Amino acid sequence: MVRLFDLVVDLFKRLPWLGWAFWAAFCILAVARVPLRRFGPGLSIYLEAANKFWNERQIYDLTTIGEYLYWPISLVPLRPLLAADQVVSAGVLTVLFALVLTWASIALMRALVPPEQYANAVPLAGILLMINISAVWFNFKYVQAQVLMTAGMMLACAAMIRKERHWASFWLFISAAVKPLSLVMILLYIALQPRMRMGLVLVVVMCLALPFAFVDAGYLAGQYEAWIKKLWLLNTARPVDWEAQADFASMLDSLHIQLPPLVALAIRLAAALGTLALAWRVTKVEGSKASALAIVLLSGCYITLFSPRNEYLSFLVLTPFLTGLALLLITRRAADLRGWLLITVVLIVGTHWSEESDRVVKPALVCAVYGWMIWLTLTPGRWRKLVADDGTSRPAHAGA
Repeated sequence: MVRLFDLVVDLFKRLPWLGWAFWAAFCILAVARVPLRRFGPGLSIYLEAANKFWNERQIYDLTTIGEYLYWPISLVPLRPLLAADQVVSAGVLTVLFALVLTWASIALMRALVPPEQYANAVPLAGILLMINISAVWFNFKYVQAQVLMTAGMMLACAAMIRKERHWASFWLFISAAVKPLSLVMILLYIALQPRMRMGLVLVVVMCLALPFAFVDAGYLAGQYEAWIKKLWLLNTARPVDWEAQADFASMLDSLHIQLPPLVALAIRLAAALGTLALAWRVTKVEGSKASALAIVLLSGCYITLFSPRNEYLSFLVLTPFLTGLALLLITRRAADLRGWLLITVVLIVGTHWSEESDRVVKPALVCAVYGWMIWLTLTPGRWRKLVADDGTSRPAHAGA
């Protein structure tokens, strides 16, 4: 097995741009499929909701847990796409997704690698993207905002490693404005980083207030009320009510443990407090790399396990960070089994197998990762040892 690990590492040392070749081929294929209308219904849901928003009609359907789920600000950037053909819109967004995720992957690897390996950061970013092709595929196919949200979290994590808190706040604003699930990461930093608190509170306020600049205040207030009711529906639904759900509740349901909706909600809230406690312990770690990576990984685990109606294609919010950690371990020692196990987890949770298996296998693997992080956090110094964080950071520009 050790010999096999060495062979794989040697292959990428001899062909450092192999990962980029796979990623480029994938992006070309993804864009080429768009004119053939080979994209899912997600874009139609976004554009229909945006059309309703700009025409001040009811956005949220309270008779179903499907359809549009995000807050109103996520509809504001879609205005230019309403006048375009849906195929054109899908093509524009797919190209945008590819470019931003590529940029974020380079930024993340540049922040993670030690100074002596900085020249290897771009080739490693290509490997990170190649490993995540399976996780990205369905997000591209269904034109999911998850891609931009995750890229924003990656850029924020890179900025935190460099101790550039203003850029981290900016990228978290972009991430949350696209899809509000990154509020998990924002709330952790509000609770744990006093120097970021006012800026991130302002981020949340801006996300809530900016839509008032575009539509009638009374109309928008009614939509916020409907959105809160929609969130309550999501949080009190059963896992069988959404066929694509893959979280702790669907995992337990597959094991014939059926939780009442309010019990499941109580578990989600308890897990939020537990994640906050873990993140608080992580702040005891010296070194920005260890704490920033730990907090974004804890955020990703919480989002995929405990956010309402997490889907089988939504694990992209976690997989790039697991991959980055795995590559950090493997470049340090090719036979580090932890790195290879993390890559195995990424490939499994990033691939759609079947709805029956996804609803139990993927959450179970994330539970294992989360359990490992709990073990690491019991002695916070383990995080620093894991990433070999020396507490230093490199200067960077424009949040890249």
